Amino acid sequence: MKRALILSGGGARGAFQVGVMKYLNEINWTPDLICGTSVGALNAVAYGSGMSIDQMIRLWQTYRRKRMFRVTLPILIRSLQSRTRFSPMSDTRPLKKLLTENINIDALRNTTPEIIISTLNMMTGQIEYFNQHAIKIKHIMAASAIPGLFGWQYIDNVPYWDAGLMVNTPIAPALKLGAKEIIVVLHSPVGAFNAREPRSPMEVAELVFEHFRIGSYTNSLPDISWQINPDADCHKTPLPNSPQLQLAAKGTKILTAAPTRMLGFKSLLNFSLRQANTLIDEGYNNARMQLKPHLIN
Repeated sequence: MKRALILSGGGARGAFQVGVMKYLNEINWTPDLICGTSVGALNAVAYGSGMSIDQMIRLWQTYRRKRMFRVTLPILIRSLQSRTRFSPMSDTRPLKKLLTENINIDALRNTTPEIIISTLNMMTGQIEYFNQHAIKIKHIMAASAIPGLFGWQYIDNVPYWDAGLMVNTPIAPALKLGAKEIIVVLHSPVGAFNAREPRSPMEVAELVFEHFRIGSYTNSLPDISWQINPDADCHKTPLPNSPQLQLAAKGTKILTAAPTRMLGFKSLLNFSLRQANTLIDEGYNNARMQLKPHLIN
C-alpha cells in the first residue's frame, strides 16, 4: 500500500477535510486507503461510495444541522429527566435519512481505495474497525454517534458509538497496512503547530479539549525517536511534520494538513453555510501551502 488519507473526527469542522480533499484531487494525489473517525468516517464513506469532491462540497453547503439531527425542548427534557433508561439529547433520524439517500452502499462495496471507519465497542472499550465490505448505514451511524448527544447503535447486538473518545485520528490502520505516504487531516492547529499560551479561562478549556483530541494520534505512533532536550532533562514527542517523526516511521512519510487557527468550541456543531464555505476554503488553501512542498507526483 502506497498512500493513505487519515480523516479526524470533529463534527462540523469536517468541511475542512473536503477542502483538503479538493486540493489532493486537483494534484491527482489518489489514496489507496482512507481511514476516518466520526465526521471523518462520514467523509470517507461518501468518497468511497462514488461521490465526487464537488458533490461532497454541495452536501456540506446544503445540509444544515436540523437536516442532520434535531434538538428540541421535549427531547432535552426527556433526556434530562430520564433516570432508568438513557434517552439521547437529539433525534438523529434526519441523519439516517440523509445517509440512506446519499450513500450508495453497493458502490462502496466495489470502491478502489480501501475505506476503514473506526467505532468504539461500548462494552469492551476497544476500538473496532470496519472496512467497505462490512459497512452498512448502521455502521456509519455508530461511527458518528457522539456520546450523550446521539444514541448508540447496535451491530450484531453489541452497542457502538463514536470512537473519537479514544482514537480521534485513526492512523494505526495505515501504519499497520504499510502505507508509505500518509496525509493526516487534523481539525486543530494543536498537534500540527506550536500553540500559543492561553490567556483566558475559555482559552485554557479550549486548549485542554484540543490536547485531549490530538492525544490518541501523537501517542499512538510506533517507535518514536525521542527528542532529548538535555537542558530541560525531558523527552518530547516530535510534531507530525518533523524530521524526528519521519525517521521514527521507518521510511513512511507522514504529512499533516491542519488549520492555522483555533476554531473554537462552537465550530463543532456549527453547520452554517458560512462556516462550511470558510472551512472548505481554509482546507484547500492550507493543504496547498502545507502539503505542496512535500508531495511529488
